[in-house]
Amino acid sequence: MRLILRNSIFLIFLFTGTVLFAQYPLIQTTRSYSDDLFKQQQQETESWYYNDARGISTPPLSIYRYKTREEDSLIMIAASFNLPVDTVATINGIENMTEFKAGVELIIPSAPGLYLYKESDSSWITSLRHDLEGMDTIKLVLFKNGKRVEVEYYQGVNLPAAYKTRFVLPLFASPLDKRTITSVYGFRNHPVTGKWQLHTGTDYRAALNSPIYSCADGTVFSTGELEDYGKFVIIKHRNGYSSLYSHLDMILVSKNQKVLEGDMIAKSGNTGISTGPHLHFEIRQNGSPVDPENLLLKDRQ
Repeated sequence: MRLILRNSIFLIFLFTGTVLFAQYPLIQTTRSYSDDLFKQQQQETESWYYNDARGISTPPLSIYRYKTREEDSLIMIAASFNLPVDTVATINGIENMTEFKAGVELIIPSAPGLYLYKESDSSWITSLRHDLEGMDTIKLVLFKNGKRVEVEYYQGVNLPAAYKTRFVLPLFASPLDKRTITSVYGFRNHPVTGKWQLHTGTDYRAALNSPIYSCADGTVFSTGELEDYGKFVIIKHRNGYSSLYSHLDMILVSKNQKVLEGDMIAKSGNTGISTGPHLHFEIRQNGSPVDPENLLLKDRQ
């Protein structure tokens, strides 16, 4: 059993069996490392990904609270805490993206996975449980809104694609005619440097000189070449979103140029720190990276 005392708040963790939490420590801000609790959650989550990638024992689960603000969105919060949208939604009993509200307290875990409320009678949860049948679960008892709730925790499991649209609304078109993922968004060992770090976008297979398209209407914010990204284009879109396209061979647009969704903006390449021709694609909201696959429509072809 692990016992944590922090600011007169006790959190009790039983490593196996049922877990019972009392009041959780409140993270005040995700804007910087000025909040020690936010920093701790980040370190614990990164340790989980690090250990899981190496097939070694993952660290114990911790739980925090966070009060949403007007400028927040479900996607932004998930990105800030380095967790999938699936995790933040299910542990808080959020059934779809329209249920997300400002001014409410969310539960934030230190580890990814699906947290399914045992008493939920939603048809989609019933269907999801059927699809997850046979997978290992950990039984938790969480403290939410002054009540104990029983939860089945599927450690490290993501929602199947058919369920993801409940929590994200596709906003952008594919930057390629056809997407084949070679490296997903999230923590990984860098394929060249070997350094463990957050991969802030998604890598797609792209033969040399494949056409690259703007994923939405916008204005070219920047173009150029960097040591790591190689040749790149950044486009600003509405609602604080921006997209980045890198390792390009040829740039076909210039700074401050207006572009429409589907305009060809570049051709793929192998510039910068790269192991072969591909497209590294990022989407950010208000500067925070989000998983592009959560926001993209189907392929163009």
